[in-house]
Parts: sequence; structure tokens; C-alpha cells
Amino acid sequence: MSGKRFAGVCLVFGAMVSAPWTMAQWNAPNPVVSYEKQTGGLEVKQKDGVLRLEVNAADVLHVTYSPADAAARQLASDGVVVKKDWPAASFEVSADDKAITLTTAKLKAVIERESGALHYVGADGKQLTTESYRSLKPVEVNGEKTFHAESFFAIYGSQEGLYGLGQHQAGVWNYRGETVDLSQENTNIAVPLLVSTNGYGIFWNNPSRGRVNNRFVHMLYLSAEVADRVDYYFIYGPDPDQIIGHYRELTGEVPLFGRWAYGFWQCKNKYQSQQEIEGVAAKYRALHIPVDNIVQDWFWWVTMGEMKWNEKYPDPQGLINKLHDEHFHLMVSVWPYFRPGSAVYDEFDKKGWFVAKTKSGGFHPLGQALYDATNPDAQKQYWANVNTALFQKGVDAWWLDTDEPETEGREDNILTDRNLHAGSGARYANVYPLFHAGGVSEGQQASSDKKRVFILSRSAYAGVQRWRAALLRDSMVGRCAEQLDDVCAADSCGVELLDLGNALLDDGYRRIYLRWQLERSEVPRAVCAVVPVWCVLANLQGARHALSR
Repeated sequence: MSGKRFAGVCLVFGAMVSAPWTMAQWNAPNPVVSYEKQTGGLEVKQKDGVLRLEVNAADVLHVTYSPADAAARQLASDGVVVKKDWPAASFEVSADDKAITLTTAKLKAVIERESGALHYVGADGKQLTTESYRSLKPVEVNGEKTFHAESFFAIYGSQEGLYGLGQHQAGVWNYRGETVDLSQENTNIAVPLLVSTNGYGIFWNNPSRGRVNNRFVHMLYLSAEVADRVDYYFIYGPDPDQIIGHYRELTGEVPLFGRWAYGFWQCKNKYQSQQEIEGVAAKYRALHIPVDNIVQDWFWWVTMGEMKWNEKYPDPQGLINKLHDEHFHLMVSVWPYFRPGSAVYDEFDKKGWFVAKTKSGGFHPLGQALYDATNPDAQKQYWANVNTALFQKGVDAWWLDTDEPETEGREDNILTDRNLHAGSGARYANVYPLFHAGGVSEGQQASSDKKRVFILSRSAYAGVQRWRAALLRDSMVGRCAEQLDDVCAADSCGVELLDLGNALLDDGYRRIYLRWQLERSEVPRAVCAVVPVWCVLANLQGARHALSR
């Protein structure tokens, strides 16, 4: 029996080496025509395009594939990859009649001459994965002539798990056998880093909407809606920490938060007045319950976007001073949307800083507008307004709500058929929260070096960690299944605040809240309660009954 199993393993390994199944039979053959070793890597000309492998480090390869006749285009930066210059890394290129091989101290990339398939192999000879085929299909998206990019990785016979990709709500942690849309939506965050238990990671370097498709477990497809080339970084670990370390090296390191940010927070949907928030803070201190931060959620303003406290907050400076005297930090919600009826709205509108406006009234009024966070001038003015109304008065941190940006009543993100300062909204569809957080973070740092930036963001993209942002899944309800989905989402995403409450309260809330309190005692994350602790603990008998059900 053991001999038969061994023969089966040999058969699978032989298939991975000779890889007849890696030939994409429904695609036109794309054999290697020529190759050239270059200063920083390898250029391989195929029949239909040019494959380039840039050696950033012994365990990091930047892989691109462009049309054979494509001229370089000057496009606005998407602001994602910040490390452009790497120390020279030693590598060798060799070839025979079957393949061209690039070898570093930790990794081999073997390119089949006949098919162009690219095999990744560890220095120990372990087969990591194979990019079997890559393609660029001409399309027109949002009025721009461009390409649909796709890479096909053949993972037949592999037992690897697939993790990462941001925050998603299917309750799935291991995405083997699953499909994940890389697009922003309330409670769904696209971060295109895929981490495999085979010891590698793929950072898909494209900010447009995309998809990671492994519905058929033996075949993995990565695609992008708008592209000039296939573009990804292949990162060898083999440990996940090493993969994540190189990801941070590419997209930005994580600064240390202020110590207070790791403690207990109090928040709700929402405090209605200065008197209410001062009363909650005072009772926490009277009961000697440790708490570090209190959050003022939305509608503290007169008009959205104006950054002016409404009449229910008659003395904002007094409020902030009182909270600081009681050793509270204050976080305030700010939105990227502006409602008509203020001079600020008129200024942004006159200068062309709005991306789109609502076309009819409802919960949001007619004419509510989203500002263009990719426009440097609009970014600076947005921060200037926040600075004057909030930061100069002592507000400590920022709750960046609805920065996907929120699009209600239509499936497509509001950016995909609009134009941004950076270019087509479809091309830059996923990076809005990165630019928005960047404007706030850089604005605060330029205004003062006396306070560490802390941002809580409802959305994110690769690189947002360098802007001192943690992530929050919003609008939960009191169902165990949805709360478990939240755990999977948080563990897939990375730096995330553990919300012990629900934005939308229902009958299951008390039981879920108490379960989260138990979870809080085991998890070293910042945590946030949606109602005061004493409101739940007051009825201890009822709490015990709730937990027993």
C-alpha cells in the first residue's frame, strides 16, 4: 500500500515538472521567442507579449507581462507601492532547450520555452506554484481603451490553503475553492495580497476591480478589470511573517499607535448631544471602569461636510477639555461627502472637486456630493476644514466613515463610471480609501508633531497601514453567524478594531455583547463597546440566562 501511495506522489510530482496540464488549451499558444538577462532581472519575449522578472530581493520578484508592441504610458501614481529602489540582488540566468531559469539565493523561476508557463521553485527544490498562462484582452472601460488582465495559476495536486485578500463577509478564512471579488463595499475591503500555506504570497498590483477565482480548486485565476499589463509581486517566505514583512516593505511600514489606542473604547450609534457624551464619560469614571477613548459618531454637524458643531454641542472646546481632564481621548466621525447648503459645499463645487452627486433625494438629499480624494488640492482643503473645526480644538483621532466610498442602490461602485483627478475611476476604483486616509494623516502630521495620528477607517486598500489606520467592519447585527463572519474577516485583514457591539441593535444583542466581552479578555486588540458596560452588566441574572441559551 505504501508503495502505491509513493507511486501516486511521484506521478503528481512528475506532472508538476513536465506540466502538460499547464497548457491552457483554449488559449492561443504563446511560446518564448527570445530572452535577455538584464541588469535587474530577465526579459522574455513571447509570441504575444513581453514577460519581465525584476529581482527586487532574493525572495521578491516583480513580475509583469505587457503587449509586445505597447508603448509606455504616463499614468498618475496609484500611491500603493512606495519602495521603488532595491539594493542589487545577486541572481543567475541559465537556459537549455526546454526552459530558461532565473536563480536567486532563495528562489528559482523556470520559464518553459514551449508554453511560457512560469514555475516557482524554492531553493530546496520544493514546487511552490505555476503561473500557467497570462493574458491581456483589449477592452474599453469607462471610455478608456485598455486591457482586461488575467493570470492563471495551475495548482493541481496541491493541498495549499489560500488566505488574506482583505475583509470579506462569507465567513470563510481559507479561500481554497472560493471566489473573492476585489472591490470595495460597506463591510468588504479589498487588499489584493494572497498568502499560501505553500510558503509564498502574491501581491496583485492593480487598483481596479478584480477577482481571485478558485471555484475549481485546481485552478487559480487572478484578474483585473482595467490594466496596461499583468503586474504582481511574487514573495517567497516560507513563513507568513516573512511574506507580510515584504508586503509592508513594498507598501509601507506600520507606525506604532499611541498606547491609549490599544485599550477599551466606548461608542454608539450615536451620541446626540454634548450633555449625553459628558454624562457617559462621567459615569465611567464614577464607577472606576477603565476606558481610554470615546467616539462621537455621525450627525454632530450642522451640515455634512461643513465641519461645524450643531446646537446640541454648545461648547465643543469645553467638551473636549472636560474629556481630556477625565483622561478620555475623543475620536470624531468625518465623512467624505458634502451636503448642499454650506459655503464649504459651494467652494468644492466651484473648484470641480466633486466626483459625483446624488440624483434624487432620500436618506441622503439631492445633490449630496463625494469629494475627489485623489486631487491634492481637494485633499489639503478637506484637512484644513477638519483641522480648524476639530484638531486645533484637541480632537485626538478620526473615524473615517463611508470611505469605500459608500454607494447605495446600485451594485457598481460610484467611481467606476466617473473620472477622478488621477484618471478613470474604473482604473483607480479600489484606492479611494488609501488617498482619503493619506490626506488626513499627512495633514495632521504637517500640522503638529505633538500627537500621534490614529485613524479608524471603514474601508482600506494596500498601503493604508502607513497612514496609521486600523480597520473596522461596520453595521453588524446581533446574530452569532454574522459575528463569526466578523472574526474571519478581521483575521484575514490584519490591523483591525474588534467591535464588541452592533451598529444596528436587535433582540440578539445582549447575548452577543456578553460573548464578545469574554472574547475581549482573550484577544489583544483595541475593543469598542456600543453601549455602556454597566447597562448590560446591571442585570446579571438575565445575562447568565442569555449566555446559557
